[in-house]
Amino acid sequence: MIKQNGSWWTDDRIPGLIARKQVDGFLFGHGFEIPPEFYPDFAEACGGTLPNIGESRPIRLLHENGGEYATYEARLEHWRIAVPSGKSSLEVRYDSNKELKQFLLSVFSSTYLEVEEWAARFVSQAGRPDPSRVQGREYGPAGVYAAAAEARQGGAAPDAAAGSRRIPPRGEAAEAGAVRSPFDTPDAYLPREDRAEYLYLYRTDTPFTYRLELRPRGGQEMRPAHFFVAETGGEYLIAPPSEGVGSAADREASAAEPAPRHIPDAEVGAAIAEVSEYIRQRGFSFPDGLVQHYYLSLKARPFVILAGISGTGKTQLARLFAEALGALPENGRFTLIPVRPDWNDPADLIGYKDLSGAFKPGPLTLALKEASRPQNTDKPHFIVLDEMNLARVEHYFSDVLSLMETRRRTLSPDRNGDSAAHPAGEIVTQPLLPESMFEREADRAAYGGLSIPGNVYVIGTVNMDETTYPFSKKVLDRAGTIEFNHIDLMQLPQLHAEAQEEAKPLLADRHLLGGDYLQLVDAMREYGQLIGRAAEELAQINGILEEIQAHVGFRVRDSVCFYLIYNERFGLMTRAEAFDNQLMQKILPRIQGSRHSVKRVLLDLLRHALGGEASKAFDWRELEDSAEDVYTGRRSRESLAAARYPQSARKIAYMLRRLDEDGFTSYWLN
Repeated sequence: MIKQNGSWWTDDRIPGLIARKQVDGFLFGHGFEIPPEFYPDFAEACGGTLPNIGESRPIRLLHENGGEYATYEARLEHWRIAVPSGKSSLEVRYDSNKELKQFLLSVFSSTYLEVEEWAARFVSQAGRPDPSRVQGREYGPAGVYAAAAEARQGGAAPDAAAGSRRIPPRGEAAEAGAVRSPFDTPDAYLPREDRAEYLYLYRTDTPFTYRLELRPRGGQEMRPAHFFVAETGGEYLIAPPSEGVGSAADREASAAEPAPRHIPDAEVGAAIAEVSEYIRQRGFSFPDGLVQHYYLSLKARPFVILAGISGTGKTQLARLFAEALGALPENGRFTLIPVRPDWNDPADLIGYKDLSGAFKPGPLTLALKEASRPQNTDKPHFIVLDEMNLARVEHYFSDVLSLMETRRRTLSPDRNGDSAAHPAGEIVTQPLLPESMFEREADRAAYGGLSIPGNVYVIGTVNMDETTYPFSKKVLDRAGTIEFNHIDLMQLPQLHAEAQEEAKPLLADRHLLGGDYLQLVDAMREYGQLIGRAAEELAQINGILEEIQAHVGFRVRDSVCFYLIYNERFGLMTRAEAFDNQLMQKILPRIQGSRHSVKRVLLDLLRHALGGEASKAFDWRELEDSAEDVYTGRRSRESLAAARYPQSARKIAYMLRRLDEDGFTSYWLN
């Protein structure tokens, strides 16, 4: 017999199945409510009894993958409250279990991203709360759904968002055209059926213990394991899989995936054009050259920051670019980590040792573990730190930033003893975790020696406004920054003709993105002339920046040169366009202040960006009093359009305008 209630469903012909639950927004922050029709199924799984009204019981949620198990603590709670379906509410709750919530988010990131999109549309309607508060995670996961009451005060939405259900909030009568907030109650948000994701619960031999089966978009059981545990008595320990356990399944799954192919230099331009077309066909349009710029930034440095105002597609660019290269949450190669404002040390990201001495891995550690598996080393893996400057990056990410500076290539076995773990030529770093983190041998075996492998790319998305923290020069030096602020609202999605072939994911090996040079000396023989020219121009710019102590060091010089080298190798843009991107990425974000010396520096940089002919349009001595001529009027527009580096020239003109009007200037828009 098949039984169904809203997003809940079960079929008694499936052995052990209690129920299937469609993933919604509530599941990421709190848990899920059990419909009364399914009480008997849960009672049977709990030894014939359920908690009485007003009581709760600890429960265990187990996830199994190829013989490897993980356990998560939760509670079965019976609330004495009124709901439309009855006089009480039976719920599975795990509000304080960060590990489980992060795990579910990493698996069901498709639904999570759709919830975010729904929320942005929901609050943008007249009378709704400020959309920036939604983007700032006040409405996000981890127990912040209490703000849903405020969202409902804005009145009924005129239209339902795509894929949402027209159902009333908890305890209220339905209004004409009402759309429930996705941050209200269970089943309040359900994705479209073609994007639906499901959580299955099965009975076990132990009462109040349920086995989870996770089915992300596409309906397939999640294959990559994120946790490894071994049972010792009644205690679950993090441990590596034993030989033969899960390995056959891994080999079978790896054999089922098409092998990634190597793309030679001459075909890289066409490959990135395919990626751009893949993104466009999914309904997202970005400025010309942005995908190429993003690619070169990742190639030059595996840490990129996407900055700009809310709603410009920063997270979507990161997700769709990864998807176009075959990296999905389902195969463990795309991990979305929402940053919380209360992060003030690396523990929430990397992991910590609990009171019992067991190591609890953080989401970054789990993602790096997955990327380090032998069957994954030839495939790119993407880790997105969403809203990464809601907390101070230098506090929670400093260990990783320092670790990135230890990147090196393994040598031959006779010169490097650790090459047994990493083949010669692999890019590795020093270990992520110190030995002091491991009291248990199982933890040390699973995570000891774990480094940042060369197939991992970290992307941070940031909004620069009053709710976030600015970046220090330490962070800016180590990342490539791409700004999203010039928005063309008339850039609408295009429908492709039926005859046009749909763009497929590009299954390229990690060499498409992998860095070929770790030090500038590695490229001197082949690109010495290009490096010399770039270094000469950077030295000239550095002389300008020294007046306000904003000059750059060797790290920035090398990163700029690598970007220019890859651009020349692949022929993606002109040299001037590439250097313009690097001025925007590496030089201008360092400049801020209110002093007159900042204005002189900006004027000198503007003259350099304009070039010889365009700079002749201005009297530079008069501009020190008022720079109005460079940012208003026809002469300004013509000169900026004819600039040698037009992006940088426009940005500097904007920064000068802020300095004239506000008495302070910064690269960041706020």
